[in-house]
Amino acid sequence: MKNRLSLAILLALFSTPVWAAPMVAWKSYLAVIMLIALVAGTILSIRNKKAESRLAKILLVGLYFWVITFAELIILALIYHFTQ
Repeated sequence: MKNRLSLAILLALFSTPVWAAPMVAWKSYLAVIMLIALVAGTILSIRNKKAESRLAKILLVGLYFWVITFAELIILALIYHFTQ
């Protein structure tokens, strides 16, 4: 049962038409965006003096990660829009 469920999740996550698009290098852009957001979120949460517990710092990493990721995606979308 676990194998079938994990296979169904993997198939739902990775669409074959999206992975077959040769002209778009979005996978490398996404990997760089995620890496930058993770590093920046970690640094920002460590430097936050108000978050004293480990759980608060972990939650802040997640919060900063998503905020930075969405900001970077908006910037990339604007760059794409104005270059087309």
